[in-house]
Amino acid sequence: MSVLHALALAVYLVSVAAVVAGRCRFAAFYGGIAITCALCTLDALRTGDTATAVTTGAVCAWCAYLWWHGGGGDGTRSRLRTWRSRFHAVRRTAPAT
Repeated sequence: MSVLHALALAVYLVSVAAVVAGRCRFAAFYGGIAITCALCTLDALRTGDTATAVTTGAVCAWCAYLWWHGGGGDGTRSRLRTWRSRFHAVRRTAPAT
């Protein structure tokens, strides 16, 4: 078992345990599964298993889509908007003589 595969298994187990314990919503669960599938895709590409890489890549994309549209990404977008409102552009020019 490679390090990528072991890390993917750890992320998967933590995601499942968090949902079962009621500590996170399904949007966060889908985010965890997307990370798991991304790690499995990288491991499959490293070993040359193209069928597994394509399958886990597709599942990764689907779970990332569910995460983004299920509340995970919407919160990210709104946080980025609030951060954007805090920053104001300041014009920096040389002092006039």
